[in-house]
Amino acid sequence: MVRKTVFSGDDVVGAALQVVESGGLENLTARNVAQELGSSTAPVYSNFASMDELALAVRKAVTDELLAFTSRDFTDNAFLNIGIGVLEFARAKPKLYAAIFMNEIGECRAGPRVMASLGERMAALDELADLTEGERLLLLHQMAIFTHGLAVQICTGLAVHFTFADLILFLEVAGDGLVSYALSRPPRTPPELKLMSKLSAFNAMGDEENA
Repeated sequence: MVRKTVFSGDDVVGAALQVVESGGLENLTARNVAQELGSSTAPVYSNFASMDELALAVRKAVTDELLAFTSRDFTDNAFLNIGIGVLEFARAKPKLYAAIFMNEIGECRAGPRVMASLGERMAALDELADLTEGERLLLLHQMAIFTHGLAVQICTGLAVHFTFADLILFLEVAGDGLVSYALSRPPRTPPELKLMSKLSAFNAMGDEENA
């Protein structure tokens, strides 16, 4: 008797990631995942109650992989490394980046999860130690907007006229300017303080998701 192969939830998620990476999130079907596994659709539904649940697991897996990229030591500038990690991930896996961070992220809260994790990391950086939590979050979100814009250009091919070193230089110049301003800023205005409060609430959603 031929023994049946037992696939774990991690096996199914791994196959699902391959499906999304090759054809986008819209191709995430039980049949395509089963084909990637080389099995029937039974392992998909024995590990996940629905395709929505599997899609959520895929989104979380991509988010975790992105965060791993941002933890790498590309340079001796820890803050710059966060942005480089995002761009490296977008360059290495553009379809995964696009699927999760350029489309509807649903209940996964990928954005808040990433920002909460990076906010905690920034709090441990000596060069940003003089900033309040609100100032760090404002700086993080400012750089996130800029970095995401570059990542979108990478994923869509719009950055074809620039080398990757050019993109890193864009990040470095923008980051240096924003950090310098944050460290020597004038008193914040009421609208700015209100915005910082909103950013704290946004990151709190990510803290709950990461708990």
